[in-house]
Amino acid sequence: MTRSRFFFNGGIFRQNMRQHGWIGIMYTLGLLFAVPLQMLLSGSDERPPLEIDSLFDIAGNVQMLFILTLPVAAALFQFRYLQSKQPSDLWHSLPLRRERLLAGHMLSGGLLLLVPVWLTSVLAALLHSLDSNAFLYQAADVWIWCLSVSVITVFFYLFGVFVGICTGQTVLQGIVIYILLLLPAVLLLLINLHLNMYLYGYSDNFSRMGMIENWSPVYKLMDITVEPFSMTEIGIYAALSVVFGALSFVLYRKRQAEKTGYALAFTYFNPLFKAGVMLCAMLISGTYFASVQARQPGWVITGYVLGALIGYIAAEMIIRKSWHILTRRVPLEFALYAGLLGLAIWFPISDWNGYENRVPQSAKIEGVYIGDNYQMFGSDMAGEDRQFADEQALSQDKNYIEAVRKLHQAIVTARPGDGDNDRAQYYGTGSHYFNLAYKLESGRELLRTYWLPDAGFEAELKAVMEHEEFKRKQYRVFALNDEVESFRIGNGEKFIRISEPGEVAEFMDILRREILAMSYEDQTGGQIPRATIQTVPKPGVQSQIYYNFTYEWVESYHELDRWLEQKGYADKVRTLPQEVKSVEIFQDNYPGKLSSEQLYNLDVHLQLARSEKRTSITTDKTVIADILDHRRNYQGTNGAYVVIMEYTNGRSEYVSVEEKDATPAIKALLPLK
Repeated sequence: MTRSRFFFNGGIFRQNMRQHGWIGIMYTLGLLFAVPLQMLLSGSDERPPLEIDSLFDIAGNVQMLFILTLPVAAALFQFRYLQSKQPSDLWHSLPLRRERLLAGHMLSGGLLLLVPVWLTSVLAALLHSLDSNAFLYQAADVWIWCLSVSVITVFFYLFGVFVGICTGQTVLQGIVIYILLLLPAVLLLLINLHLNMYLYGYSDNFSRMGMIENWSPVYKLMDITVEPFSMTEIGIYAALSVVFGALSFVLYRKRQAEKTGYALAFTYFNPLFKAGVMLCAMLISGTYFASVQARQPGWVITGYVLGALIGYIAAEMIIRKSWHILTRRVPLEFALYAGLLGLAIWFPISDWNGYENRVPQSAKIEGVYIGDNYQMFGSDMAGEDRQFADEQALSQDKNYIEAVRKLHQAIVTARPGDGDNDRAQYYGTGSHYFNLAYKLESGRELLRTYWLPDAGFEAELKAVMEHEEFKRKQYRVFALNDEVESFRIGNGEKFIRISEPGEVAEFMDILRREILAMSYEDQTGGQIPRATIQTVPKPGVQSQIYYNFTYEWVESYHELDRWLEQKGYADKVRTLPQEVKSVEIFQDNYPGKLSSEQLYNLDVHLQLARSEKRTSITTDKTVIADILDHRRNYQGTNGAYVVIMEYTNGRSEYVSVEEKDATPAIKALLPLK
């Protein structure tokens, strides 16, 4: 058997090495500069080696630049002959079957790109225990880096080859490669914006489906130092590499040599190309027009039609390589594409699917969550962390599930905030932002998000927010456990640390009881915290779900007040009357007289009160102490006392004291008008 009968052809390999070897050299120099050289140059006798979690932490942006560009460049230059008639005829005139020709190119290109990765990994392994190495890492980190970079390099290369076989222009090939690599994330973002704008209650929470960045290898590489590739992602990209490699062999055999210079080498890709371009243009244009014109139907329809027209014209000009695209069939074809894509865009937001009114039956619900911390329980956890996150997020209490269902049913019936004009008034005081999540017996999740005003939903909110399960999830009571080493209590520049084990246990028990005893009024009354309380976990706590959680010391925590005063901690952190220079106070009778834009602009209230000579300024420490004890965030309540506090350090702030909380000293300060 002669050498020419082998699947691998040495002549092709040598030709590729001579012609494109510079790509491998550049990749080698780039990776060596980004990893081993940085290990040697970044060290210093004056500072200890830096411990890192991944080799991607070493000059991650430089690594990303070479990984993202050189494999694609290899695909562009190596298969450039497909886009020009003479080189294409020359290569295809060789006495070789097309699959052997393609295999020879792929093998040589793969070696050009993989040898630099392997060489860099070997050097990183050799430098691992060197005293002059500026970084500390595990030997396994080298293996993980090598595997990750090898797989993603092969993926970029084979995907570039696949696109090159499907296109007939080198410039278009490069553009399409990066567009398609970005497309899943961009399209997902556009669809998310579209659904969020039109579907009442739509949840744009990506914590359980993966972040948008994870849907694009380009975005992933740009964020590689924060979150390296997981083994699952490596497996996915390895599988995709096999798929695109196999498709390349299938399509290469069918590609016609005379298709050089065409935008798309296979005409059956034309409809898909047109539809994709039109869909993206429609989503961008329609969403833009809807947002700037407050979803007025005429402007919305204009936006989608204009986007469809621009997308169709752009796709036709690219395919035909000419701006002369007007023929008799164009209007009919455009109407067909626009109509089908319009239906595809409209159907998910139509009433036919019942999305907005869907409330699951109690018997089908296994667990429920409601609150504003759902993103904390993310999808990137596994094993014990995943199980722990699910246990902490979801409640199986039947009474609680029914209370949440009743609130949900009231929301979908009344539909508060359905529309931009109505929705804007709920983004502030007197409203709540809720993530609502059901885990159904089928294993599926049902997610909703609402801005909900307190007014009109008091009974349903009270049943939910006073339930122990709500307070355990919303205020992260689960984190008050044996993993806490100490507490840091702070208020501006003032802080103390509780670290004695006995006091830590006492403080934690009291804080837990205070949180679970909060009433609906305590949670919605706008209490201003006297100080923040931060947990400090014990050394070695590695759970992804466990953070340095922050709690608040508020007015309603009477038992906590007494404990801190007994221990002598209270005055060390809370604001004292001596720290307030003066207060200016007036009784607010303006909420019913001002527009919604002016209601929460307290500067307007103050100027009106001053013009009517209804304000009073005092430095009386007794009055100031009463205000500090009962101050709250402004709620827009008619008759409440509004106070602007001037501190000795030059800072000022607005606070409010409800009329029911005002002491005689406060009431006596102002004449009622």
